[in-house]
Amino acid sequence: MTLELQNEHSLIQSLYGALTDREGFHGFLEKLIGTVNGCAAQLLVVRKHPLQMDHLWYHGLSDEFLGWYLENNMIAQDVVTNHAINQSPGLFQSALPLLPDFQPGQDYSRWENDQDMLDSAWLVVDSTPTHTFLLTIQRTVAQGPYRESVLQSLNRLVPHIRQAVLLNRQLESRSKAASSLASVIEVLPDATFVLDSLASVLYSNKTARNLIQRERCLGIRHDRFSFAEKDLQAAFFRTSAQVVRSSMGKESYSSETLFLKREGRTPLIFVIRPIESSELLAGGALVTVYDQENRALPSAEHIAAYFSLTPAEAQVCENLVAGIDPQGCAERLGRSVATVRSQIKQIFQKTDCSRQGELISRILSALLH
Repeated sequence: MTLELQNEHSLIQSLYGALTDREGFHGFLEKLIGTVNGCAAQLLVVRKHPLQMDHLWYHGLSDEFLGWYLENNMIAQDVVTNHAINQSPGLFQSALPLLPDFQPGQDYSRWENDQDMLDSAWLVVDSTPTHTFLLTIQRTVAQGPYRESVLQSLNRLVPHIRQAVLLNRQLESRSKAASSLASVIEVLPDATFVLDSLASVLYSNKTARNLIQRERCLGIRHDRFSFAEKDLQAAFFRTSAQVVRSSMGKESYSSETLFLKREGRTPLIFVIRPIESSELLAGGALVTVYDQENRALPSAEHIAAYFSLTPAEAQVCENLVAGIDPQGCAERLGRSVATVRSQIKQIFQKTDCSRQGELISRILSALLH
């Protein structure tokens, strides 16, 4: 029969609290030891080949012991670890059934005897081709072996432990991605934001941070863009989702452009481009914000020369890039709306674009440096 662990709710809170705790899972392991009457616990990231410990959260081990253990790579003689690296993620098990077929070295045997170790409850939390994430909770002879009822009680925590470790890995990946992208993004002259696969703001450069502080119509709340203009909020949500999906190869969609209106001023231009899935990110988007008050936009002459357009077509592009819709273009250029729309279709054919947002993004990418 599965029994509820004492203070199970508090234990789960401590587990998820580790995601924001500077000390990681150390506090959770301390609570876990007290709950199941253990003497020490470790959450290890084990490299399979060569067998070594890449990371460790622990409680109940002395610094002196850890130094000896790591210096001599004693994990290579550990019965649980040698077995666990070949196992798929599962449930808690006792280490006692593994002992008869295992022959540790003299140093490892001496350590077990000195520490009076008897049993370990162990769990393969996750496994990748290169690493195993392993949780162990030791008991001494005085504390006794792990009974099946205790292991079954620990298994109530397994879904939570697995989810917390996965979240920790994702957060760590975000941190590494941000630091790797930082040096690239920081030197860009325009306000630039990196969105992750959930369309959350992962990183922004100094120009972007200054823009957020300066513009009341734009903000970031809970790592997401927040616009004063409700229609733009909905448009950005929809567009960023499409761009992110395309970055992961799930949808045929490229870049897009949105305009944030400012009363009595030129609009801010938001260009949203996909970041292809890589070792750094599982997919995402690069958002560049162009401020016409600080940045001269491409002229019709430059656009015509680069994309081989007629002067009339390039004039339409110049206005579109500045945030003028086809109706406004027609009024500014003294043409009918039908003529402007026909010219836009011709421009699409010449530039291999299918949407105005894609066209504007392509022009800005090509001619703003």
